[in-house]
Amino acid sequence: MPKISFYLYIFIFLLAPSVSSQEEVEQEIPAEILFKDVKRYGFSISPNGKFFSEIITNNVQNDIVVVDIDGYKLLNQIPMEERDIEAVHWITNSRLLYESRGAIYAIDVDGTNKKKIVDRRSDVKQKGRYAYFRGMRYNNLLSTLPSKEHLILIETYDLELNSSIKEVNIFTGKKYTVIHGEKYDIQKWILDHDLVIRLGVRYGDDGYEYFEYDAEKEKLRPFKVNIEGVEYKVNVKGESFLKQVLTFEGFSLDPNVIYLTSTINSDKRKLISYDIKKQEVIEVLAEDINCDIKEPHDDSLGFIYDYKDRIVAGLRYEGIVPQFKWFGQRIADIHKKLNETFPGFIHDFVDSDTSGDRFVIYQWSDLNEGNIGIYDATNNSYAVMFQFNEELNKYKLSKTRSFVIEARDGHKIPCYINLPNNYNGETSIPMVVIPHGGPWVRDYWRADPSSQFFTSRGYATLRVNFRGSTGFGKEHLLAGINNIDEIMIDDIVDAVRSTKTSYAIDTVFLYGHSYGGYATYMGLIKYPEDFAGGVAISAPSDIKEWMKYIEKTENTFAYDLWEMALGSKKTKYLKKISPLSYTDMLNKPLLMFHGEYDRIIPLEHAVEMESKLKKNGHEVVLEIIQNEGHSFEDAHVMAYILTSSDTFFKEILEE
Repeated sequence: MPKISFYLYIFIFLLAPSVSSQEEVEQEIPAEILFKDVKRYGFSISPNGKFFSEIITNNVQNDIVVVDIDGYKLLNQIPMEERDIEAVHWITNSRLLYESRGAIYAIDVDGTNKKKIVDRRSDVKQKGRYAYFRGMRYNNLLSTLPSKEHLILIETYDLELNSSIKEVNIFTGKKYTVIHGEKYDIQKWILDHDLVIRLGVRYGDDGYEYFEYDAEKEKLRPFKVNIEGVEYKVNVKGESFLKQVLTFEGFSLDPNVIYLTSTINSDKRKLISYDIKKQEVIEVLAEDINCDIKEPHDDSLGFIYDYKDRIVAGLRYEGIVPQFKWFGQRIADIHKKLNETFPGFIHDFVDSDTSGDRFVIYQWSDLNEGNIGIYDATNNSYAVMFQFNEELNKYKLSKTRSFVIEARDGHKIPCYINLPNNYNGETSIPMVVIPHGGPWVRDYWRADPSSQFFTSRGYATLRVNFRGSTGFGKEHLLAGINNIDEIMIDDIVDAVRSTKTSYAIDTVFLYGHSYGGYATYMGLIKYPEDFAGGVAISAPSDIKEWMKYIEKTENTFAYDLWEMALGSKKTKYLKKISPLSYTDMLNKPLLMFHGEYDRIIPLEHAVEMESKLKKNGHEVVLEIIQNEGHSFEDAHVMAYILTSSDTFFKEILEE
């Protein structure tokens, strides 16, 4: 029988009734709760495992909170003068470092002895015009340098975003420059686990390039790897982004070994280890039959370190559901115990003490936004530090089910469906299809807020990883090129039709943001028999004008990516794939939302779409959300959009 802290018993006690007594709680989940902004971040544990720290913000002031883990009591809540705190680090068991707007400060856990360690001003006084601005620096901590007493290692950015690495004495403030970014025109340095500078990254308008640093010669050379006699770079460019063969993921604990993800001789992206000295692949560390180990553009691949045994213990990646691959037995056993003690939850490692016995854990599931807790491996105890959304715990969420449908050409399409908790399969219910944005991203297994909003109001929801979505192999991704108006839309429709053969679904609606809004337009245009109406949010309507806009903003990376992804920039083709060209065919009810200050898809796209639809006598409503951009993160704005959409759908159902 595992030993569980007293607070966790209370935690379980509070959760249990929330499932069994849902009849006593309003069934419709308020959108404000689903999109509630989390005001806590920066979770860490002291080196000796005795204290937990976090940052709490109210958007005006930040507090650093320190909890005595063993006593399970608040040690101190330190009000900070600085409005923005990016990160907090333990330098000793009683003293913290924190980063704020480019400066680095130290403070004791009791809130005393505050001192600025690194200023945001240049070490050398600037002269001439704009000297003040040219003298600004942004600093962040790289390491507390345990092997060098009184020193820390920082990265410093100048106004041109050149990166320099410096050692700083925390008592005198004296700095020693390890390497100058301006000298090499480097915007990011990559260090190995021994804190030796190995690679530099140079950013440009069209992407970024990797360079190998030769410390002896103090020179850079293009970073390349050789696999099966072929030389590859790991540079990232807009024009080749979707076809990225290799991605650099970091150094192993062995300074001669790096981690790469690769699609060489493989449809699915796999993780490999590579010896840069011998210039050869060592082994395939992880691969998944269904999914890429990592998407080219995200940070979803996480390495889990066992600092006690000094090994890479495992990794965590996004499969159909979150997956873990283990290399070290000790951490694997700890993770297994957590899963056995709390079945149904995902347990992500956030931080650990130096002994490797106590861990900060993010515990969550598709039915619970979860908590941050401290797990003690020595006695199998778990103490909850806080819950992310206590209000939401009053409601029973809808389970996220993954399944695969077969498209009209036989290709397999991964999907997620959520059903109302009272669904019995006998009475038909409406369904809302939520195509993801991007479109070069993917949907995940999680407690999706929009899905939970609709299912709590009696709808099924369907999220489709149509071709062009990342994460499911080269073939699946590249099939979307030159096909944003065809295969992507067809896959969504095939998923709808397949779902209706398995579930009692009658009326189907579309609800999408960005590319999802585009898919709403095109779904209603091409397949009016399948959809009763739709909601399009921040959606492009004129692809030719949009490409002109991207080019004018000088976002070279985005322009090159989309030029390649669209497959052609001929006027005839761009007109063919533009919803604006088919306003005479869009005969289904349409509700549109667009941010007043959208800088990704300008408001004109929605205004022009509304104008042409109304000229053709079609039913359309456009609502312009004031003071908002492309994505709406304010909980009250999302509540307005979702509630309005629900009302819109119900009016159609009542006709």
